[in-house]
Amino acid sequence: MAIATTAAAAAASASGMKLFGYNRENFMEDREQRLKKEFFERKMRVTQASLWREDVRDYVSLTERKMAIYLLVNVLLLSFNINLWTEGRLPETTPDWLTMGMQIAIAVSFLFLLLTVWLAMHAAVSAQAYQTRILTQLVRLPVPSWHELESCRTYGSQFEQIEPRQMFRVPFLLGKKQEGVAQD
Repeated sequence: MAIATTAAAAAASASGMKLFGYNRENFMEDREQRLKKEFFERKMRVTQASLWREDVRDYVSLTERKMAIYLLVNVLLLSFNINLWTEGRLPETTPDWLTMGMQIAIAVSFLFLLLTVWLAMHAAVSAQAYQTRILTQLVRLPVPSWHELESCRTYGSQFEQIEPRQMFRVPFLLGKKQEGVAQD
């Protein structure tokens, strides 16, 4: 009888150790998968922020390219205007009021074209400045805090903090593992 009791105790102890080892291995595997999920999520956040940063760069470069084209066209028009002002002569018989009107029209168009050149340069510089501001202040790459990194970490001793019935749970017989484990 004593031998049967000892054999039963040894079998129970061996099965308990097997169950404990199996459940601990499952716990550590689950934590490893959770860690991989957290790292993948962080990678996706970095990718998303990189896409946002790329969008900001694309929008700003669109503005800069348009302003470069406007600047080129307006500088050419300004040179035509200066050419008209210096070499464009009316016949000697033209009335003074018409000559004065032409000089005023050329001067106003010169000022307007000079203003468009200045505003095109200002828009390009402002777009570049806003791009820098947006990229450095608003659309930053997500850098996790120390607390977030530490919460991803798993210690082997955390397995000892779960309920004892979960440590020795028989798979598929005593319910789901999640019922006795506190959610993170």
